[in-house]
Amino acid sequence: MTQYSVIQEIKDRLDVVSVIGRYVQLKKSGSSYKGLCPFHSEKTPSFHVFPQTNTWKCFGCGAGGDIFTFVEKRENLPFPDVLRMLAREAGVPLEEVRPEVRDARQRLLDIHNAATSFFQSNLLTGPEGERARVYLAHRGVSQEAIEQFQLGFARDGWEHLIHHLKSKGYSLEEIIQAGLAIPRDTGGAYDRFRNRLIIPIRDVQGRVIAFGGRILGEGEPKYLNSPQTPLFDKSRVIFGLDMAKRAIRARDQVVLVEGYMDVISAHQRGFKNVVAAMGTSLTSQQVQLLSRYSHNFVFALDADAAGARATWRGVMIVQETLSERGVLAPTSSGFRTEKRLFADVSIAIMPQGQDPDDVLRQDPEQWRALIENAIPVVDYIIQQTAAQHDLATASGKSQFVAEVLPTLSKIGDAIQRRHYIGRVAALARVREIDVEEALAQFERGERRRSLKRKTPESPIPPEPPPGVVDQPPDNAILGAAEEPPLWMDDGTASPATEPALPPAPASQPRRIGPEEHLLGLMLLHHDTLWPWLDAELAGLELDPFYVEDFTDPLNRAIFQIVEDYLFDEP
Repeated sequence: MTQYSVIQEIKDRLDVVSVIGRYVQLKKSGSSYKGLCPFHSEKTPSFHVFPQTNTWKCFGCGAGGDIFTFVEKRENLPFPDVLRMLAREAGVPLEEVRPEVRDARQRLLDIHNAATSFFQSNLLTGPEGERARVYLAHRGVSQEAIEQFQLGFARDGWEHLIHHLKSKGYSLEEIIQAGLAIPRDTGGAYDRFRNRLIIPIRDVQGRVIAFGGRILGEGEPKYLNSPQTPLFDKSRVIFGLDMAKRAIRARDQVVLVEGYMDVISAHQRGFKNVVAAMGTSLTSQQVQLLSRYSHNFVFALDADAAGARATWRGVMIVQETLSERGVLAPTSSGFRTEKRLFADVSIAIMPQGQDPDDVLRQDPEQWRALIENAIPVVDYIIQQTAAQHDLATASGKSQFVAEVLPTLSKIGDAIQRRHYIGRVAALARVREIDVEEALAQFERGERRRSLKRKTPESPIPPEPPPGVVDQPPDNAILGAAEEPPLWMDDGTASPATEPALPPAPASQPRRIGPEEHLLGLMLLHHDTLWPWLDAELAGLELDPFYVEDFTDPLNRAIFQIVEDYLFDEP
């Protein structure tokens, strides 16, 4: 049985209402069930469960999915653990991982545990560890923090760790595969970490899967990490998350810093929701991992140029990964898809010349204030972009406005959008209407580019014979105008200066009315439209929408065909 068929079998056997009902008090509302969302604070129920489709959706925070995503998010568990849990409950057998694969992985974990103990012993007892002990005391690292983070020391020699691990029964091949030794061209191998403070890197379950090493004294690189191994992929690991995940969930906020020592310093002083990416670049996989615990991100990176670049890259990754979600919103002309910022991103700017560890050691209360007063990401982007241009010149104004338009377009809330349009206009010293028109033009271009990407190119039709007028076919459903129909629009009106469309030809295409809007939305947003529509109708104490509600026979037929294709069981 494939993994897909196993997942489908579990969904078929388990009642989504019963499973979610263990965590949320649900009340029947029409054909769905509703309750208070467990993923954000609310007083009016916006969380809906739809037994017909085995899905759930919160119309307050935008979270949604199936039975697996709910348990994964609520229990803070990785997907494999959720799969095993629900399979056991449903009585669906899972194919076990081959014993040799499981045993090889466990051997690698055991090697890392043995290496961790060896490094810890070097730090705490050996005379060669004195240099590392002095360094940690100078950095203000407490004995408790040393033990919590399992800090250690790699001695200055070529094969100390290799000899130790061999004495424990591990082969040189296994030690190399774990990333703890580097093979020589002439045969044999040597220790990867030498004369370095050792920081174990743990996965979200708290298992040591890699190491980071800081050199003591002269030498490069300053920090050295384990290479990629069967256990370790640095693009998917967050340092300190195993110790921070509960605090992140409790505070509904994750604070991102740059270095290992920043995390250790923060935790030692009681700021437990602080973690670090593996390197200066945050990845989309790391953002997805963090989003299991909170969608509120605070970047607190170094105040130097490298820190500013890392902050900028991280902000862009969070926005690309979490922010651009389509949410249906009614308008006077039908519906539109709004982009909402479902990630609340803020920036805590460190004092010039200081990194988070400096601030934490000198004044923990200043750190607390910096985090509490972190500025919203849109303000940060506008500030940073404005600083890169000469706003006294016409070209500087134009470039500044053009570069912040993508950020403004992601703001779904009308009041916030108006606020930031005014802010940009004030900084550039231009009229707000000029920024509004530039934004409207940018969004029209984005829509057209999006439609062009989604619509396959059609072959160019041959020219009609001389004297023959080329007219649209009688069964044309969409008009020939370049503007997309209303159900593809985002509700932004064109500026008054845009020329009017030419008059329609005498042979009128089929008119696009409310039923056609609904069909278009159904095709584009079938995964979110029906939960939203059912919830709205249930709130009005009306029955769910059925095919018989269409008055036009052609629309009714199209609806039935599409519904059968999308929702019928295979």
